[in-house]
Amino acid sequence: MLLAKATILCVDDHWNGLIARKMLLEQDGYEVLEATDGQEGLKLFLSHAVDAVVLDYQMPGMTGDVVAAKMKRINFDVPIVLLSAYGPLPKNKLCAVDTFLSKSQPPDVLLSTLQDLLRDRSKTFFHRWLYHWKNRGNQGVTE
Repeated sequence: MLLAKATILCVDDHWNGLIARKMLLEQDGYEVLEATDGQEGLKLFLSHAVDAVVLDYQMPGMTGDVVAAKMKRINFDVPIVLLSAYGPLPKNKLCAVDTFLSKSQPPDVLLSTLQDLLRDRSKTFFHRWLYHWKNRGNQGVTE
């Protein structure tokens, strides 16, 4: 594994998928936090240092794209992987995520995607700076 002890937040309303992903990620050396809905995921995102997020799209109350947008307003630097069992999503649903994966893809695709995102996270200093500079008047907005 690339980054030992990186903390991944997994958010999914389907318990079986959530636990399976948690076990997969823990076997690969990650610390895993889990939430069963978007609101709980946002609370964990605010209260813990999270290195990446694996987020289900279709959840009751708040879909994954809405949760991702709120998370990016809180901390733009944290990479977000959006998952869905419902095929490709429209581009407007992917604006706040770093990548999209189908739930039907093999587990090693999720693991390699997370490794790549965590590796590349340190290479995007300019993009983070530019984003924060452009949004400097909107700091603290968490709608």
